[in-house]
Formats: sequence, structure tokens, C-alpha cells
Amino acid sequence: MIAMPPLIPTEQWHALSLAIARGDAGQVKRLVEEQNLDVNAFLDTSSWIPILMDTLLSNGFVSETDRLELLRWLLERGANPNVCGKGGYNCLHIAVQQEKYLPALELMLGFDADVNVADADGSNIIYWAIQAFLLRRLEPDQRSALLRVIEKILSLGADLDHKNRFGMSARGWLEYSAPELKTLVARWESRKPSVRQPFTQQPVFPVNLHYPELALRIWKELVPASGPAGTVQGELLRAVELLREAAKNKENGNRKSNKRMAVFVRKTLVGSGVFEGKDNERIKADTRRLMKTSRPLQDDIYDHLVDSVCIYYNRNQTLIPYQAPKEA
Repeated sequence: MIAMPPLIPTEQWHALSLAIARGDAGQVKRLVEEQNLDVNAFLDTSSWIPILMDTLLSNGFVSETDRLELLRWLLERGANPNVCGKGGYNCLHIAVQQEKYLPALELMLGFDADVNVADADGSNIIYWAIQAFLLRRLEPDQRSALLRVIEKILSLGADLDHKNRFGMSARGWLEYSAPELKTLVARWESRKPSVRQPFTQQPVFPVNLHYPELALRIWKELVPASGPAGTVQGELLRAVELLREAAKNKENGNRKSNKRMAVFVRKTLVGSGVFEGKDNERIKADTRRLMKTSRPLQDDIYDHLVDSVCIYYNRNQTLIPYQAPKEA
């Protein structure tokens, strides 16, 4: 329910990041397998890039063949090339913009590539690929490779008419492109292909959270898949996130239940003795707003309460049993 991507645990991310930086594929594989790491997890809360992207960008590999071997290993284990990092770019966006990554791009296109995901500027990968064919000085073999990649991107349902935030599209570049590319596109369009809509659910990065790793740990360890948590610490976080989700989805039918959760959060945090002065007043103000409105509030209100739950957890690491109140 917390709208943030999975994170490599703190005790493992440094070793994994170092192995990727060194291009040590064997060590990366050992760490992933021995620690049962999620291949779609992000490395830390400063860079917010997934393992696959860190592998693509690493300068530590002796050769591109070594990089490709590890990329394939991660992809075959479910790594998703379509997921964007905090900067608004995914692995496809990065790979299409540098000649040395063309083999990696061609590889990733074979793993359910979502070719119409827009980058931070609103451009999809066919935009960058056609621009590259026109503007880059490519050797004949690179030109052939890029043409082959463009054909694959098109076959995956690329949208030539998608406009970025500057009002430019791939078709605009195509107008000035070489005859062989125009012929390729014309042949593709003669088959009346359909454009595939973006299908990847992108992560939301917790820019306002001060304790994202702890919040995620509490969520994973103390909040059940359904129903109330067995501890006060878990139920506090569950209540805040239920209120956030209900507001965003405009699920305010059970106003009584929502108010009860907000009261529980306020009474528990304020009555704990953990917070004083302005901190207590902020918690009271935030929960009061949750009780009075049926409209979604700014995320910073929910994030502040999540941070407060994390502070409460740090001061009360002995888990307190929670008993759900009986419905009236």
C-alpha cells in the first residue's frame, strides 16, 4: 500500500552496489541468490535507481559482452526494463541514446518492452531512435544495428505521433530522415499496425519521507495483507496508509471508520509521550484535517504521519499488541 518501490535492505545494498560498480557479475549473482534479493528493487534512497539500471550504467565491466551477460541474467529472473528511476528515465530511454548500449537495448526489447513509456521530457524511445538515425555519425554496422532496433521498436506498437513536452514527435524527425528508414516505416504502416498504450505502473518516490526504509520495513514485517495488524506499531502505519488510499480513490463511504482510524492515530501518537510541543500540535492538526475532509489531502500530511509512526516505532521497539475495536 505504501506507494514506493522495493528497496535493497541497508545491510546488503552497499555490497551489491560495489559489485555492480566493479562489473563483478559473479558476485552480483551470488548476492542476489544467497540473499534472495528482489531483482526489481532499488539500491538506495538517494539515487533511487533499480538494479538493472545500475548494471546498464556501470563503468566496471571489462567488455559489453560481460555487461550483456549480467543484464540477460537479471532480465530472465524478472527484472523490468520499463520501470523509471527517480530521474524519470528507464533503461530503454538510456540505452537508446548511446551507441554502445544498442546491443543492450536490443536485448531488453525482447523482455516485454513498454515502448511508449515517456521519459521526463515526455519522449518515447522511438522518438530518440529516429532522431539518432538522423543526427548521429554512425558506422555502417552501427547504422544497420540501429535500423534493426527501430524495426523491433515499431513491431512492439510504437507511437510515432506521440508528442513530448516541446511538441515534437518521432514523425517530425522522420520527415528529414534517410530513405531506408522512411521505407522501413512505410512498410510497417502499410500493415496498419496498432499503437500499444503504456502498461507499466511506475513507482512513486517518497520525496517527503525522512525514514522511507524504516517505513517499508514496518510495512513488510508488521502489516498483514488484509485485516488489522497484530501490533500497535503496525496498525498505526496501516491506518495512515488506509486513509491515504481511501482519499485518493475517493472511497469515503465509511466516514465513521475513517474518523475512527484518524482518532486512533492521534490518541496513540500524542498520548505516547514520545512527542512534545510543536510536534504534538502538528500531529493534532494533521489528524484533525483527516477527520474533517472527504477530499484527498497533500501527500506531505500523510508522509508526516508516517514519519511520526517511524519515530514512535524507534522509541517503542518492544511490540505492543493491538486489539481491534468491535464494530458498533
